[in-house]
Amino acid sequence: MTMITHIELKTTPHLPDQEMEKIYRIRQRFYWETDFISRCRERKLEGTGLCNLPYQTLTEEKKLLDLAYELYNDMEDSNTAYNVTLDLVIDAIEHRIQDNKIVTATEPNENPRAVIIIEDGIVSTVLASDPDIQIDIIELDRNYADSELRTSTYDTVLKEPGLQNCSYSLHVPGYDQEMGSEVDG
Repeated sequence: MTMITHIELKTTPHLPDQEMEKIYRIRQRFYWETDFISRCRERKLEGTGLCNLPYQTLTEEKKLLDLAYELYNDMEDSNTAYNVTLDLVIDAIEHRIQDNKIVTATEPNENPRAVIIIEDGIVSTVLASDPDIQIDIIELDRNYADSELRTSTYDTVLKEPGLQNCSYSLHVPGYDQEMGSEVDG
């Protein structure tokens, strides 16, 4: 006796080619972003490049990721290894951040901050422009602060983590000289 069983084949509804292409491009972009972010973090650990990317917020940096993907598509070449092209894109992004051509979100749990030191009425250190920045103004007036206190103040501020030296310009109306300085730490 022969037993015949009935097998039901389930089929997936067929999507139009345009929809399939759209889904493919979305998934391709998702995987590329994952690779890009992973390579950025690898380079940070290796100390490769400028290491100035917003690593904590990189997944939310949509404008940066869009630019990086655009650069990748422009640079992509079948004769160049994938990771080499990723490195070229990361280098380009890092240089744009360094040149202030890309604005990134602030790292979480870090409050932007600058310190301005005024010695005898003259600004001798940093000026910042971020509207959300915390500004500490320290005036070292010779009438109140002796040389030991002034030296101690500089030593304390220059060793504070997260603060970086910045160039500045001092303009004195009526005086024909423009001075610029950078504090060495």
